[in-house]
Amino acid sequence: MRINRLPFAGSKTVCSLAAALLAFSMSVDSAEAQRSRGGQPNLTTLDRKAEDAQDAFMRTSAELAREYEDLGELERAQAVLRTMLKLNPSAKQIEDKIKELDEIRLSQNEAAIEVDPTRGWVSAKVGGEKGNKIRFLAEGECRVTISQMVSPDGVPSGDVKTELVSGVPLGALMGLIVDQKGKSGKPFAIGQKTEATADTTGQLFLRVNLPPQTKATGKFKVQVTGDIATADSRIGGR
Repeated sequence: MRINRLPFAGSKTVCSLAAALLAFSMSVDSAEAQRSRGGQPNLTTLDRKAEDAQDAFMRTSAELAREYEDLGELERAQAVLRTMLKLNPSAKQIEDKIKELDEIRLSQNEAAIEVDPTRGWVSAKVGGEKGNKIRFLAEGECRVTISQMVSPDGVPSGDVKTELVSGVPLGALMGLIVDQKGKSGKPFAIGQKTEATADTTGQLFLRVNLPPQTKATGKFKVQVTGDIATADSRIGGR
């Protein structure tokens, strides 16, 4: 499994798209040549040539997108479709196809993790890349007993390594990404179901947001899908 990156289009893509664009370029060159001879190009004819060139480009691109999809290269197919969408922003069919491929792609990578609330941060054994989507689906229940002296200020929060994390509900499942240098991103709430965007590139960790003196029984089972990859030795750990 690998961290998905949007690849550059292959040589076949470049050649095929270039061939489609060549038709439009030739129509422009023809007009310039006619001007150099003192003639006046027919605007209606040029408009028709421009439309034909764009139609040819769209047909070629649609065929490429289908071929990439058939090969399982969904990101490449999406890249071609996004180029088509720029030429025709109102094409809802293209936009819907991009979303469909996105859903398929995000569901292909999957990992299952059990989170023990007494263990602190637990490695999910997967990595994420900054800006990519990670989806979580959690189930289970835990019984917790908090035995801790508190002041009027309440339970202290601060160090995300050991203490209660502010901004995340007490007892909630949460996530954190640590980069290759061991620098932590911002903890984020997961709960039963959520979709998060990785704030850095690194390894994913999970934890239940409880103060350090908490006693707990039970575990949460978490399914992780999306733009994830198996964590390797180059991804920061905790």
